[in-house]
Amino acid sequence: MRLRVVLASVLVPVFVVGVAVSGGFWASGQDADGRSSLTSALDTLPADTQVSGFTDWSLIRRHLDVGRASTKAARAILNDDASLRDLTTRSVIGRSVEEMHSSFGWSAADLDWEAYGQATDGSAMVAHLDRSLSLATVRAGLRKLGYVRDGRIWSIEGATGVKVSDDLVGIFGAVAILPRQRLLVAAGRSTYVSTVLQVIDRKEPSLLSVRRAADIATSLVGTDSALLQRGVVACDATSLKDGSADVRAQGRAAAARAGGLESVDYAGRGLSDTSAKRQSVRFAMSFDSPGQAAKQLRTRLKLTTGPFIGREGRLEDSLRLAGSTTDGSTATMRFDHPAGSVDYMTGDGPLLFAGCPT
Repeated sequence: MRLRVVLASVLVPVFVVGVAVSGGFWASGQDADGRSSLTSALDTLPADTQVSGFTDWSLIRRHLDVGRASTKAARAILNDDASLRDLTTRSVIGRSVEEMHSSFGWSAADLDWEAYGQATDGSAMVAHLDRSLSLATVRAGLRKLGYVRDGRIWSIEGATGVKVSDDLVGIFGAVAILPRQRLLVAAGRSTYVSTVLQVIDRKEPSLLSVRRAADIATSLVGTDSALLQRGVVACDATSLKDGSADVRAQGRAAAARAGGLESVDYAGRGLSDTSAKRQSVRFAMSFDSPGQAAKQLRTRLKLTTGPFIGREGRLEDSLRLAGSTTDGSTATMRFDHPAGSVDYMTGDGPLLFAGCPT
């Protein structure tokens, strides 16, 4: 069974790493303070981001063995195979590789990583440009498409004869390039690009400053794709609300037998390729205290086998528990997963062991 939900079906998606929040130091191609890509990405998004997704394009290219994806054939593999393996579900540009290459002069093939975050007042993509990509190429592509520069922000608004799809215009309505950090910020409107620039300039707090969010991402470092959702969104996304009355009753009964579920503060998940046929999936949840995290882990482990409530089949058909741990107030479960089966990185769909009280 495959489950694929369009990216916009939930507030799109985040990720993090619990390291020192001070800083935001950048260098060409790699962070000067040695932070992971996941942490660096989180540090560019506003603190009120509700859901955010992270795509490590450099890792994905390595796992797909496409090198720099500098040929049309390699870009096609990156576009299609990565999507089929659920590795680029969190990306907003992952299915537009050749279109972007043709229009903008660059694409996901030229990125180290991509982050997409959505807050209550806007959404934005932040990308870290690979060192092989010339910033002159990026600027030339914007000029060719009719973007007009005002200060640090390039805008497509008012341009005529734009040869870009509406979907890409919605993502790249306004763009800012930060040469020193090798970052590109894009949003549908220039005002939200300015909001993100305030975060990158350290004038406003980033999502990395939210301790529970940072704790969650500690468990997700090194994954090809990662998602982080704020508690209310995470609870709603994993619930049985769309199931029948019988399905919802089954869920409540199973949770009660296991010991009862508590709501999460933040929840995250990450996916990594481990071989051509296998992948690793991590689910992480933060709670009010270390004691509650330990208790909830014991409860949720009991829900990782048996009928897949809300879906067809058994949980073991797509998720086989490979390990679990707690770190402070965060509980994490790691599963072995057959590639090409259920898509979990949509962040949407009934998932009792990662859910909240029903």
